[in-house]
Amino acid sequence: MNTEQRLQVLRSRGYSAERAEALVLLREAAVVLFSAFPDSFVIFGGANLILFHGSMRHSADLDLLSTGAEMPDSRQMAAVLEAGLKPLCQLWGFEGPKVQITVSDESLKKILVSKSDGTALFTVDLTRMGTILAGEIEEHTFESASSSTTVTIKAASRDLLLLQKAEAFIRRRAVKVRDAYDAKLLVDGGAALGSGLQQHLDDDLRWEEFGAEQIRERIAQIDARRCQAELANVLPEKVFNELREKDFQPLRDVFLRIFSGRLKGEFQS
Repeated sequence: MNTEQRLQVLRSRGYSAERAEALVLLREAAVVLFSAFPDSFVIFGGANLILFHGSMRHSADLDLLSTGAEMPDSRQMAAVLEAGLKPLCQLWGFEGPKVQITVSDESLKKILVSKSDGTALFTVDLTRMGTILAGEIEEHTFESASSSTTVTIKAASRDLLLLQKAEAFIRRRAVKVRDAYDAKLLVDGGAALGSGLQQHLDDDLRWEEFGAEQIRERIAQIDARRCQAELANVLPEKVFNELREKDFQPLRDVFLRIFSGRLKGEFQS
């Protein structure tokens, strides 16, 4: 699939021309980073959902989870991104990219990729915080959009992503309804928590001392006001309206299903 075909696929999902271009550049960023730093990280989060699971929710973050004892150096990552993305930027007729390190410490590295005029395209976020299970890592072969380079991309499986979304739902200080949308996308695509992943979630609930009442309170916060504020600008209008017509109940239902054991009192804290 060439660059124009990738843009057309994204446009057919409902992405604007500008967001489609940013996502193709994000994909190219994954290619150049995995080529330069093999076996250093896996893709999770919204970028994973877009690249591998057909998500229609826009995400401007390439979320990477470190798999090594040491994370790659921020300056080296920035240099790789700047050199690797330049040919595609030139192909589209704009100068850049402008690559800026915004956070760099032992547990988090954040790099902002923008056009030369300062228009933000996406960020690359590399962190140590997250669950990695060897049996839940998938490998995908990506071709570069601007060269003959082929690279193996490692990504969290849809089942592991579902666990991560459930964990995020109980660990965040404030509810983010994107977690519910993403969980619904994954469940609709066949994701499920097998016994091992379910045990991880059960252990998290015990550790966080998160009970049935707290779960119900959080699910109730997935309301029309919050969904309007957080989803209307990142989903195609048709998709958002279909959820609104159902008062966003499908987003609440997915967590009622995921946490059904806790809500029914099937295990003790």
